[in-house]
Formats: sequence, structure tokens, C-alpha cells
Amino acid sequence: MRSVAEPRLGISPTRPRDGGLRGAAQWLLGALDLVVGGAVTLSLIALIVIIFSNVVGRYGFNSSITWAAEAAQWLFVVVIFLAVPLAHRTRMHLSIGLFVDRLPPRARTIAETLSDVIIAYTTIMLLFGGWTIIQMVGGMNYALGLPSWVKFSLIPIACVLGLIYLALRGLDEDHEPWRGPVAIGIGALLYWIINVTGAVSIAGADPGLVMAVAFIVSMVLGSPVAFSMIFAAFVANLAGGLLPPAAVVQNMVNGATKFLLLAIPFFITAGALMNAGGLTQRLMDFAFKLVGHMRGGFAQVNVVSSGLYAGISGSSYSEAALGTKLLVPQMVRHGYSAPFACAVTAASATVPNVIPPSIALLILAAASNLSVGSLWLAGVVPGVVMILSLMICVYIIARIKGYGTANERAGAGERWRAFAQALPVLGLAVLILGGIRFGIVTPTEAGVLAVVYGWVLGMFVYRSYGVGELWRTLSTAAVEAAMVGLLIGAAAPFAFILVTEQIPQLLTVTVATLSENPYVVLLLVNLLMQLFGMFLDIGAAILILTPLLMPLILALGVDPVHFGIVVVVNLMLGGLTPPVGMLAFITGTISRTPVHEVFRSMVPLLAALFAAVMVITYVPAVSLGLGWLIGGR
Repeated sequence: MRSVAEPRLGISPTRPRDGGLRGAAQWLLGALDLVVGGAVTLSLIALIVIIFSNVVGRYGFNSSITWAAEAAQWLFVVVIFLAVPLAHRTRMHLSIGLFVDRLPPRARTIAETLSDVIIAYTTIMLLFGGWTIIQMVGGMNYALGLPSWVKFSLIPIACVLGLIYLALRGLDEDHEPWRGPVAIGIGALLYWIINVTGAVSIAGADPGLVMAVAFIVSMVLGSPVAFSMIFAAFVANLAGGLLPPAAVVQNMVNGATKFLLLAIPFFITAGALMNAGGLTQRLMDFAFKLVGHMRGGFAQVNVVSSGLYAGISGSSYSEAALGTKLLVPQMVRHGYSAPFACAVTAASATVPNVIPPSIALLILAAASNLSVGSLWLAGVVPGVVMILSLMICVYIIARIKGYGTANERAGAGERWRAFAQALPVLGLAVLILGGIRFGIVTPTEAGVLAVVYGWVLGMFVYRSYGVGELWRTLSTAAVEAAMVGLLIGAAAPFAFILVTEQIPQLLTVTVATLSENPYVVLLLVNLLMQLFGMFLDIGAAILILTPLLMPLILALGVDPVHFGIVVVVNLMLGGLTPPVGMLAFITGTISRTPVHEVFRSMVPLLAALFAAVMVITYVPAVSLGLGWLIGGR
């Protein structure tokens, strides 16, 4: 899976790095970086300020800002679409590069060019679809006092910027500078032939089949997952006329801007501020004092620190990157093999998407209309089960391979001091979960409070960074949040066509005909989800699979909250397995360890996690017991 963790934004527009055409391209891209990147970051800041002000007004003065929710949703549209060009530039789009990367040079160039053609064609379709919807939408948004079309007004502009970035990227990188312009030219030609003249038509073909083929082909070519889904929806419309381009754009915007989903950029930003402020290091120090003395001590610390980090981040990808940077080098220096260190880091990084505040469970709540509080509470004990399974597995491996301990057993005083230092961070997780569970705050409000809390601690209490580092952290968080939002938006028209073509009903009937035994059906569903998880990003897989499987599960009498946890845990295992295995790729790439060696070392850890999945699947009390104890679900 391809992704870059740190955007290269802010290149000076006044000092080109090279002369001639390349220097001019770099100057233009640098200027756009400053303008577009600044607009995205300021939009995120405005979003934070508006929701936080609403929380203060609501609880401090018993007076809410009536237009806050609408303004926040509109600002998230700005963040999502303006960040797309920046993601082109910094290659932050999630994509599967495994197949393309193994091709010989000439074939790889062809595949990458075709991928760029798909991106260009999809961007052109979004441009004209956005322009059409601007002309079609009427009326006023009375909360904001603005015409409703303004919500969509930046989409065509963002698409033009995306094409500019795509055209100039090769010049900037001094690699195949012809590829972008050629791809845009071919994409524009295809748009004219197919959508303007109608010279090529696939009308009458099966839209579901066409969409599946288009999606798989574009993914194999290495196109970003979100663009693959949007492209597949556009192609399916050519076959069946199910969703015109303007409707695709409207579905994307509506799908990505539910108020609940605004919690996603907030928790991503909170995690980024915690990392920048050194607060995650306090969690790791506490983990060292707790389990560093055990057999396989550094590996045990790796697992436990992931569980602690889960309470503030909710992102497995950021935990995998952070753990690789901080813990893998230490493990290697203390005698652990690099592949094993990466495998432990990747396997333990599955936990933050299970223990609240989990971004995956937020997405699942939006896809299934389940309570975020119930899902987050249900994720606590399963997360602990996964941690214990990994710790047992690490202990056995350490005994077999002779891995020692990290340090001497810490005394009670040292542990209490480490706990006291980590308490401000650990307390945040308790406040978030408790506040949501007992209806004090919404997930979105909890997310913005986490942002402000992390900012105050990092910048004013611990003085870990200044204004410059704060801006860079917010810029990175904005693009990362936008990529998640784009993926959620892209899944909306994709899912609409799936439902229209009755694919959920077909899948439900197929599984139901194999067995009526709930235990057998759950096993089959587990295997199906793990298969999808091997090829899809977890966000996309949740948005596609949840509407397909939930009716079947409800018919069997399975609790939907329990099943939601089962979905996320199963799909997280896909991040550890080939061919995609994004968590394994992140750890291998950052540490420069061959990923096939990481996969090989992953086998026993996967077995341990699969055992945990079986416990979570067949013992509902693991997911639901905590809710029963405190008087909830």
C-alpha cells in the first residue's frame, strides 16, 4: 500500500531549485502549496474553532451557535477537496502498489501511465459533475445565509488544481515529466468520446459487473483507492444510467459530511498534536515500567504501548509509523531481528482501531446507524483480549528464540511516577469514552475537546513545539483527515450502485443457503471479511461490507454492536497479510526491512490474533459485557 506520512508543503515560490522549465514548474507548485496548503490548514483551524466555540457556548453559557454544524460540514468539504491536489503532490493517497512495483520497468511505466489516465478522467468527470450540480442546486441555506450551491463551489476549482498538480508532478520530481500531460490528454479525449459524442457506449451491460471490473483493474494498476471507487461508479453509470456525474458528486459530499464523521479529522489532529508534543513518549515510558522486565521485554512494551496509544489516537496507521520510528530501532539494538520487530509493531498497531476512540468504529457507526458510544465501549475488552493474545505469543517466541528482557523490573515508586507522567494523556481517553457513553458530549464534541487538550498540553504545559511546528502538524493532519473523508465520500456512490443492483441481497442469500447455523454463518462471514481485508483499506471495506452483511446478521439474531466489533477486528487482520498488508508495508518501508520477511515473521502473531478473533466472535460477552455492567446495552 502506498502512502507518504509527511507532506512536502511550503516550498518557497520565490526560489526555484532548478532553472528552465523544471524550475518554473517548481515555482508554480511551490506557490500553490503555500496557497492551497494554507487554505486547507486554515479551514481545519476554522472547523476546530467553530465546534469548540459551540461546545463552550453550550455548556458554559447555555447558548449554542445555531449555524455551527452546517458551517463545520461545509468546511470539511473544503478540506477534503482542496487537499486532493496536495495528496497528488505528496503521494498521500492510499493505493495498492504491490502489483505494479513488481513489473519490469517498461511495463511499470505503462501501468502507472494508465493509472494517471484513470485519475485524470475521474477528475474531469468530477469537475463537470461539480459544475453541473452548482447550476442545478437552488435555494438558500438559512442557517448560514448562503446559497446552497456555495457548498459545491470549490469542487471544480479543486479539480482544476488537481490536474495542474498531476501535469507538473513529473517535472518537479524529474521523473517521466511527459506522463502527467499525456495522461490528462488521454483522459480528456476519453471524456469527449464517451460523454460528449457518445461514440463509445456500453449501455445495456450489467452495471454491477462493470463496476466490479473497473474497480479491480484500477486498483491493480495502482490508482488511489478513492479514485478507483469513483471511477468505477462513473463507468457503471455508462452501463446502466444509475447515477449521473452530478449525482455522484452529491452522493460523495453527503456521504462524507455527516456531522458524526467530523469527529474523524478531530481525532486525527489530536493524535498528531500528541505525537508532536511528546505525549506519546510518556505512554511508552509507562509501558516500559510496566512490562519491560518480561521475557521479550521490548516486544512486550511495543504491544502494551499500542494499547495505551489507542486511547488518544484511534488510528492504526499512525501507530504503526510511530512505533516503527521509536521502538523498532531499539528492539534491533537489543538483539531482536528487524523482521520480528516490524511484525510485532504492525500486529500491535491493529489495536488502536478497536479500543476507543477508534476511527474505524466511527466509520462503522456512520455506515450502520449504530451508537458510537456503544461501539466504543464494546471495543475496550476485545482490544484487551488482542493485547493479551499478542503478549502470550511474544513470550513464547522470545523463549524459543532466546530474546531477553529490556531492563530490570521497575519498582513501585518508578511505576507510579511513570503513571503520573502519563496520566494527563490516559485521562483524556477516559474522559472521551465516559463523556460520550453518558451522553455528556457527542463524538464530534469529544474530538474537538481532545484537539484543544492536546494543543494546550503540548504547546503551553510541556512547551514541546512552537507556532511553526504547530502549523506543520495541522497541515499534515488536515491532508490525512481529507484522505479519510474522500474515501468515505467515494464509497457512498459505490455503495448506492451495489444496493441498486441488489448485490447485498444476492450475497445474503448465498451465505444463508450454505448454512442456517449461526455459528457456521459467523465463521463464513469472518473468512469473507478477512478475504476482503486482504485487498481493501479498512475504511473502504467497512463502507462496502457493513450494508451487505448487517441484514443477514440481524436475521440470525446476532447483536449488531457485537457484530460491529467482529467486523473491525477481522478487517484489521487484513493489514497484516499479503498482498496488501498496509500495516506490514508501513513498518517495512520506514525501517527498510524487506516486507516479505515481515510477512514471514508475522505468521505466529497472526495465529494469536486469529485466536482472539474466535473468542471475540463466539463469546458475545467479550464485546457486550462492559456495557451490561454499567447499565447500558
